[in-house]
Amino acid sequence: MAARSIKTRRMGLSVVLLAGSPGAFAQDCYLLTCGSTDACEVAPARLTASLPSGLQIESIRSHTKVALRGEAATAECKAVGQLPQGVSADQASLYGALQLKGRLKVSGVLRFEPNDGGALEFRPAKASFAATGKFFQQHFTQIKLDGAEPAVRVTPPPSLAQANCWQTPATAELWDFAVVVGDSSSAGTYAHKARVTSLGRFKQCTWGSE
Repeated sequence: MAARSIKTRRMGLSVVLLAGSPGAFAQDCYLLTCGSTDACEVAPARLTASLPSGLQIESIRSHTKVALRGEAATAECKAVGQLPQGVSADQASLYGALQLKGRLKVSGVLRFEPNDGGALEFRPAKASFAATGKFFQQHFTQIKLDGAEPAVRVTPPPSLAQANCWQTPATAELWDFAVVVGDSSSAGTYAHKARVTSLGRFKQCTWGSE
C-alpha cells in the first residue's frame, strides 16, 4: 500500500494519504489533483458547506479525496481536476486538506495541553455552532493556534507555570484556516492568524480530558 505526504500551503503541516489496492474506482468518489506535485490547490467551485457568516471554502489541496458515499480514506477514487457536480462537505466524506477564508469572533475556552498536534488551542462555545452544518461542527470544536502568525502568547499564573494542562474562559478573533483531514497527528484545524481579546480565570485541567 503506497503512501504520499500532503503539505498545506501556508503552515508546513502534513497528512498521510493511503492509496487503496488496485481495482475499480468507487462510484462518486473523486481524487482532486492539479498537477504532478502536491504543492498546488484546486478552486472549490462546486464544494459547499453550511458555515458561519463570513467564512467560506477558499481552496482544496491537491490529492484530496471527496466521496459522496462511503469513506474517502479507504476508497479508490477517480482523479479529476475539478468536481464534476455540486458536493456538500456536510454530507460527503473528505480526506486531505482545505483552506477556508474569513474571520471568526467567538467565545469559548483557551487550553494549553502539549501533544503531537501542538500545545495551544481554542475551543469555541457550543453556541458558535448554531445554524452550521456537519463539516463545521466536526472540524471546529478544537482550533489549533500554534501555527498562527504572529504567535499567540499567553502567560498563566505562576502556580500553573509547570502544569501540563491549563485552561481559561476566553474570547478570540481567528482568521483563515487550514482544515487537515487524515490519520496523522497533524490532522486538525489550524488558524493562520489569531488574537485573544479577553481571558478569564485560569485553572488546571487533566491532560487528555474533554
